[in-house]
Amino acid sequence: MFGEKIMHVPFFNLKVDDASLRSELLNSVEAVLKHGRILLGPEVTEFEEKVAKEAGVKYAVGLSSGSSALYLALKCLDIGPGDEVITTPLTWIITGNAIVECGATPVFVDINDDFNIDPDAIEKAITHKTKAIIPVHFTGLMCEMDRIFNIAKRHKIYLIEDAAQAYGAQYKSKKSGSFSSIGIFSMNSMKVLGGFGEAGAAVTDSLEHYEKLKILRYTGTKSDPNKIITNEAIYPSLNHKIDTIHAAMLLVMMKHLPERMKRRQDIANRYNKALSNLVICPNFIKGDTHALYTYVIQAEKRDELMKYLNDNGIETKIYHKPLVSDAPIFKQYVKEDTPNARKVLSRFLSIPGHEKLSDTQIDYVIEKITFFYKGS
Repeated sequence: MFGEKIMHVPFFNLKVDDASLRSELLNSVEAVLKHGRILLGPEVTEFEEKVAKEAGVKYAVGLSSGSSALYLALKCLDIGPGDEVITTPLTWIITGNAIVECGATPVFVDINDDFNIDPDAIEKAITHKTKAIIPVHFTGLMCEMDRIFNIAKRHKIYLIEDAAQAYGAQYKSKKSGSFSSIGIFSMNSMKVLGGFGEAGAAVTDSLEHYEKLKILRYTGTKSDPNKIITNEAIYPSLNHKIDTIHAAMLLVMMKHLPERMKRRQDIANRYNKALSNLVICPNFIKGDTHALYTYVIQAEKRDELMKYLNDNGIETKIYHKPLVSDAPIFKQYVKEDTPNARKVLSRFLSIPGHEKLSDTQIDYVIEKITFFYKGS
């Protein structure tokens, strides 16, 4: 409307405006600077213990990124040349990259309308070469893990949860990361449990996998704390450690995670109530917890809506375009098309849903989407 003031609604807001939180974070850094254990200090151990507890598993290993976590999970399970790994084409490119970097072959299968991998498609794609399944809990919504777990168990293949976007999510009262041989998380700045740079973790109930993951994160060595023996490598690997300062800051953010997740859920509920007659909104199932990494709609005239919102100061994103299977490096691996993934991606749009949004900004987003479809 002519003369109307445009409001800026950022997709992410990574600034630390809260003075109390900023003080907590700076104090956590100061504590590390005082004791001086910059690498694998006590905060790393505390961080790992809390991640394991919150995921409902025995062990966690702090790592330099979610990407490293996924790559090391595959290496830990000895997945390599000649092996096939079934996964989804609707994910960030790293899911496919990690598989190929291990020398294995990615097998992309179709998804359901909820953006997540279709268990029936997994079953049909299994061959004698299948070594693992990587379901991706897309945007924080967990896959049908009971069905996928049973498929993996029946065929005696590994299950690796890519829960990079789903820290804190639950499926049938069981936490993300707890269904699999190894689960992985990302804690980079954009995530619900977001740090201040790149960080991640791998979780497992297996002592064998836990010990191997610790070796793989430290150049394949057992990391002699006295630094007398430094080159006794057991596996070829690189450096994937989380640093102590980042672990310390993440411990602070973990204290505030429940309130962040509650605010995101409240925002999502407002969107659902206001927009469900205009677009397809997320379906929140009683007993499950959506981590709400992003709030996603499926919309008619998606591209026109996206432009209209952006023109009105509302930042939006499409996760992830193109499908991984359409990226130049992965076309050689495509066996069958994934038509539902293509349909969903053509309608997919993430709108601002982070906890720092004001009620006025939320009302503005709702108003603009409503106006786009219904007019004044």
